[in-house]
Amino acid sequence: MGNIFIISNNTLALAKYNCAIKVEGDVGAVFEAARDRIYQGAKLISHPLSGSVKPNQGPYKSIVLSATLTDAVDITSLTLIEQAIATLRKLPVLHRQYSELVHQDFQVVDLDLLDSAMKALTNVECRI
Repeated sequence: MGNIFIISNNTLALAKYNCAIKVEGDVGAVFEAARDRIYQGAKLISHPLSGSVKPNQGPYKSIVLSATLTDAVDITSLTLIEQAIATLRKLPVLHRQYSELVHQDFQVVDLDLLDSAMKALTNVECRI
């Protein structure tokens, strides 16, 4: 498959994967960072809306993209990330104050989804 990298705001994912790029901010910031990379020629490898946690409920997100850039924008990847951004914008903004334990739980859920995606990939190298 080639080279991949991860866009994430999850410190557990950043600590585990040396090809993870840190994004400051919320899930929307992760989606926008992924969209920017897609415009640069990357392709989505994992779906931005994976898992059962709605993007306005969980504060952490990790997305796998191809590190091998193409000259053209991948329309399928762009459509998926734009739909994820639109879905997030449609949902109400939740102003919940989560405890540290709940934040840790959200990080573990995101990391588990990321680990599942990574295990499903074959013949890839994790690089920035």
